[in-house]
Amino acid sequence: MLLRFKIKNILSFYEETVFDMFPNIKRPTFSHHIYTDIEVPLLKQAAIYGANGSGKSNFIKAMSFLREFITQEDFLQSVDLNDYIFQLTQEKSQIISFEIEFLHKEKYYIYSVDISPKEVAEKLSISGLGKSENKLLFERNGNMINSSYLQNETSAKQLLERRSYSSIMSLNKNYPVIINNDINSAFDWFSKQLEIITINSQIPILIGFMSQQPKLLKFANEVFENIGIGIKSVEIKESDFDKWTANPENANFLKQVIEKNPKQDNFEVSQLKSNRNVLNFQVQKGIRTVQEFVFEQLGQSGYHKKMNILSQSDGTVRLLTLIPAFYEAMFQNKTVVIDEIDNSIHPNLMFELIRFYANNKSNGQLIFTTHTTKLLNQQELVRPDEIWLAEKSEGDTKMFSLNDFKLHNTLNIENGYLDGRYGAVPVMKELNVE
Repeated sequence: MLLRFKIKNILSFYEETVFDMFPNIKRPTFSHHIYTDIEVPLLKQAAIYGANGSGKSNFIKAMSFLREFITQEDFLQSVDLNDYIFQLTQEKSQIISFEIEFLHKEKYYIYSVDISPKEVAEKLSISGLGKSENKLLFERNGNMINSSYLQNETSAKQLLERRSYSSIMSLNKNYPVIINNDINSAFDWFSKQLEIITINSQIPILIGFMSQQPKLLKFANEVFENIGIGIKSVEIKESDFDKWTANPENANFLKQVIEKNPKQDNFEVSQLKSNRNVLNFQVQKGIRTVQEFVFEQLGQSGYHKKMNILSQSDGTVRLLTLIPAFYEAMFQNKTVVIDEIDNSIHPNLMFELIRFYANNKSNGQLIFTTHTTKLLNQQELVRPDEIWLAEKSEGDTKMFSLNDFKLHNTLNIENGYLDGRYGAVPVMKELNVE
């Protein structure tokens, strides 16, 4: 789980900005929103508000940048660093800085990195939480590395000379120059436990993914059943292969798939139409299977009919792609970060989804950006320390918690926010068209 994320000089963040998931333990409301069975109490959710262009999405992009740098060896070679360095100042710093603290498998880690066009400097430690000294796992500056767990210093230096813009954490997975399980555990948190979903994210293999996880499909049905949008159930239908290929369009698709996978007895391919996962085609030990989503929808006088995903609204499809994220945050101990969670989803439905997550047992975290002010309800849904605001001044994004304000628990936060009492709202001048 995430404790704290610190960034500097990346995208619209010029000065150091710190985001954290620490609760204000003096606030008595919604105590079930706090994980208290761990050494450092943490919040299970956080919402980030701000005007368009304030830097909310840049915050998500910064987190994604760090995740890709750590998990992908060639990430920095695939991007132009100047596209990420803060540009709106004459005295440009060339160093992008990150520091992140997180909990994984009962250990608290601190990872920091400075990235410039010249070199990479990074450090990973197990946190002493202020009670004892941090335990250094490795420290790297350019091609030099310091670690008590280093196997061969010469080999490590040679590796970093060849891959000077790669993180030692990703390199160590394929070239284990440092033998330490804690380093591997920290890497696994970034690669497996930190999930980042952008506004354009898709899950091309969503059908196959859900078909292999009956509990996830059951969870999806529970969500659809409880939010009242006229869908009785969602199931995955296996179509008759010969009947399916009788359609010329399907047969042509299959031909292209087979040409790309000659002589393969095991593979899986999904077909997308209108940003929808229309079907999943898989071959397992030579057996061909076609799968598709089927939505049982309620009609008049109790009538119901099974319909495909192309007949569903953008909001329903968006919700379907978000359900695995909610599931992972609730049951798989993941920290799930979602940009514009409310995209194509009605405010009332968004309210019920967040309430569903917040009021049910979970073991992960949900962090999201949103414009849905209906969620700013401290009597029914959120604590003030779960609300963060993003505001831009002279091109530089500042982020601050609503917990910084003295708010009585009877105050209407939504009205106060819309009135501009806390900042982070759009200010529009009167338009004059001549």
